[in-house]
Amino acid sequence: MTRVSRTAAAALLAMGTAGAPAMAQAPAGVQNGVKLGKVYLSGENPVIRLLDKEGGTPVVVASFWRVIWSPAGAGHVCLLTTGNGASPDDLRIALVDNEKLFEFLTRDVLGSYDKTYAERPFTVMPATFGSSGNTATEWKESCRSDRYAVELAWRDLYPPFQLDTPAGGSPNPFGVTSLFIPARSADVILNGKRLAGNVYPQMRGPAQSSTAFLAFSESWIK
Repeated sequence: MTRVSRTAAAALLAMGTAGAPAMAQAPAGVQNGVKLGKVYLSGENPVIRLLDKEGGTPVVVASFWRVIWSPAGAGHVCLLTTGNGASPDDLRIALVDNEKLFEFLTRDVLGSYDKTYAERPFTVMPATFGSSGNTATEWKESCRSDRYAVELAWRDLYPPFQLDTPAGGSPNPFGVTSLFIPARSADVILNGKRLAGNVYPQMRGPAQSSTAFLAFSESWIK
């Protein structure tokens, strides 16, 4: 091939590839469509944080877990915290139907990066669980032990968004994928009494969220 023909061929090749789409690269931590790492649990984890004012301090935190799979088995855990522990009326209770799951969740998952689980331990008690409602208007979870009846309700829901946080972050080192449905309002009712505090909107990256949200199809991996 002459110099001229080689130059022409190179020009044609450049023209042909200039407009071609680049090959898609897999996201970090994904190989052949599989997310790399060890799966610790999968299920649901809706949360309600009631604040004393916008941008203020949580006065009530309810974290509900419906775990479909974990090394400790399936089950339910409802973690309820009121106040900061300074008052004798403040609560730190865990309603559970699988105590091994509670221990795994608070020791090997949440407690691995949040030392408050050891510093202010939960009082554990057996309970039964139920859910009702729908994800278009209002969702409810009920948790009942011999001493406490906890009702959680999320309503006036925002459009959902997909959460996908990579492993290796701080303070939470776990990668989490979840369908988030934030709520404009929510209630925590303890033994028939609505607990104080309010839900406030907040942004999560580009997505509209709030201090109360449903979280479905949630998996934790590391």
